Amino acid sequence: MNRNLKIRLLMSIVLLLTGCSNYMELNKISFITGLGVDWTDKSNFKVTLQVINPTDLATGQNGGGNSSPVILYTSTGKTLSEAIREAGKKITKNKDFTHVGLTVIGENAAKHGIEEIVDAIIREPRVSAFMSVLVAKNSTAEQVLNTMTPINKVSSAEMVSKLQNVNFSLGESVNPNVFELGEDLNYSGKEIAISGVEIVNENKEKNTLFNLQTMEPAQTKIDNLALFRDSKLAGWISGRDVRGILMVLDKIQQTNFAVPCGNNKYSSLRLHAQSIKTNVKVKGNSPIISIDNTLLTLLDETGCSVNIEKVEDLIKIEKQAAKVVKQQIEHSIKSAQNYKSDVFGFGDMIHTNDPEKWKQLKGHWAEDFAKAKVNVKTTVVIKRSGLLGDPVIMKKK
Repeated sequence: MNRNLKIRLLMSIVLLLTGCSNYMELNKISFITGLGVDWTDKSNFKVTLQVINPTDLATGQNGGGNSSPVILYTSTGKTLSEAIREAGKKITKNKDFTHVGLTVIGENAAKHGIEEIVDAIIREPRVSAFMSVLVAKNSTAEQVLNTMTPINKVSSAEMVSKLQNVNFSLGESVNPNVFELGEDLNYSGKEIAISGVEIVNENKEKNTLFNLQTMEPAQTKIDNLALFRDSKLAGWISGRDVRGILMVLDKIQQTNFAVPCGNNKYSSLRLHAQSIKTNVKVKGNSPIISIDNTLLTLLDETGCSVNIEKVEDLIKIEKQAAKVVKQQIEHSIKSAQNYKSDVFGFGDMIHTNDPEKWKQLKGHWAEDFAKAKVNVKTTVVIKRSGLLGDPVIMKKK
């Protein structure tokens, strides 16, 4: 027997022995799509596992059957791992965590602290690195996952889509995955920010199929931002402030700015590109934060009687837009300062550029950040004004 034939025979044997070693029939697997973590009055973790209901998927397109598309399993434990194992006692099939796309952290659990939660999740080797994380505002993770949502009745999948849409179109959501949160928790001089989820139009049938038979069903909404200090929820800020934070972090993808140009009249600029420079200096123990931001924009709407073919009229819009953006950035920083939560990582900049100075500031950076002086310079440039020259409102005259 020649050498090549021996190699082929050996490879065939290996494939026969190992090819199906991890094989498992689909009807023996419980696919978990959402994970909820709450903190109980008895100082226990409460875990909610959202599991796909294969019966519903088999009887209708996109969860169009007469049964619930998902089943929730809950349990408690002194640790997150214990709570998950206890919940597993109620599941008849093998748990599969590879499809978990979302973890929802209840507000009380966030106030208790997320270090243990994040640590437990990232130690699980079957968890996806792209798992999103949300904080439930004014509710529990179980209540959020137990809301039957329209369009996509698997609420965890729908919330992930909403989160991505808000982040892309409005620039008003922060979408860290669980591994990014683990890295951020190890940073010195940078706090964590996570987008919030609320239940709107809440009703007593929100967790049943009857909820979807109304014109205004209970549903989830991605809004507000949870700011943390020392891994614990410090407070909430609004969506507009989220946009300012993302601009400072240079993570904004797309958004629009409403620019006043008359009595209750506005023009709209769409962000095309951004160039931002941030510098932090310390005089004594007083930080001075300087931000120089340039935005390249597109004029996509105007409700004012201005001649946009005239350079001077465009310059007026640019200057007014610069004021709007400057105020948003300043307000977002002020909101974070109120909670002593440096989600921008200004402290980390000091740590990187001047480690010795950081040693002096590290112990009281939250207080120093809250009192830091902030200088913001903003420049807005209109790159294009659309297909029209003069606005329609001028042509009517």
